[in-house]
Amino acid sequence: MWIIVHTCVGLAIAAIVDRPFWQVALLVIASHVVLDLVPHWDYTVSAHALRWGWLDCFGSLAVLLAVLAAGYPWSVVLMGPISAAPDVDVLFFLLGDGRGRTWFPSHWDAFPHGRCGRTPGIVLQAAVVAASLGVVAAAGP
Repeated sequence: MWIIVHTCVGLAIAAIVDRPFWQVALLVIASHVVLDLVPHWDYTVSAHALRWGWLDCFGSLAVLLAVLAAGYPWSVVLMGPISAAPDVDVLFFLLGDGRGRTWFPSHWDAFPHGRCGRTPGIVLQAAVVAASLGVVAAAGP
């Protein structure tokens, strides 16, 4: 899944789960693995992967800034980047350091990473983002 999807799902989980910070952090990291199993379109296989990556990163940052500006506590806001953090290895892959997706288990070649076509993959991820932001909004700061 894209960084913005992981970010928004992490925010949604943090907005509704009333547990200690470290437990929520483990939960949002686990959500990263689950989301990577769901069939989705991965822009790293496209001709314009770096362009998509920049849009993904800036979109995620915009969401985080909006949630912060809306008055959500840091304990919620930080779960977005924590949930998306495993995709740092994808960033290195896109920047061409040659190591690729190596450190997070759901990015390994042997992991059953969900894949689908571009249009359904984008629609699915947009729906997850919208639903997650709906949960965040409904939970309130």
